[in-house]
Amino acid sequence: MGILAEALLAPVDIVVDSKEASKQKEIVEELRRRGLKIAVHNLNVGDYYLLASEDKKPIIVERKTIIDFANSIRDNRIWEQVKLLKSVEESEDIIAILIIEGSFSLLKRFTKWNLTAVLRVMDEIITTWNLRILPSPNKDATVSWLAAKAKSLGTSARKRIARLRVEKKPMTLNERILYVAEGLVGPTIARKLLRHFKTLRSIANASVAELMKVEGVGEKRAREIYAIFNTPWSEPKT
Repeated sequence: MGILAEALLAPVDIVVDSKEASKQKEIVEELRRRGLKIAVHNLNVGDYYLLASEDKKPIIVERKTIIDFANSIRDNRIWEQVKLLKSVEESEDIIAILIIEGSFSLLKRFTKWNLTAVLRVMDEIITTWNLRILPSPNKDATVSWLAAKAKSLGTSARKRIARLRVEKKPMTLNERILYVAEGLVGPTIARKLLRHFKTLRSIANASVAELMKVEGVGEKRAREIYAIFNTPWSEPKT
């Protein structure tokens, strides 16, 4: 799998993912107004691909509003996106950055999210995945950073962009176990449960009292975990 679905023949400063460009036309227009050469193409990873001269590293950027970020945590999309960004960074000579745009006050005002829970996910991304996170107060600031960063990466030695190859390696058994646990209880608690119980079967067989022995698992969370493994599934009515 490549970052670009096809090779680009003309030199550009920033490649914008086609889906991002269709939703954020004002960003594309403003970047062009600032004198940057913009190409719109399908990106298999990220939203903005900042090209660089040969002596510098290009940058792949995933942009999320704070609300988007919270929603991606809720449905676990964030971890697949983080894995793809790290795959790019490790497989190619490239830098991956996650921009989180907007104020935490918006999240507190318009959602029921616990801000500490969101910060713990950000901490997991930074410390465990070693992925860069760049906070941005608003869209204008994001555009200004993209423009300034693209210009700083240089143009004099920029060549035709070849298709970059980033192979998505199949998950190991250990990674699959963690992935299943994260889908149930989130990344932080998943690791604590696996360190304590060792296997998914042991977690499933644990009582509420046994689950509560794990650091960070209170009675409410323990009952939720117990219910996941012990409540019969029923076919949704159509």
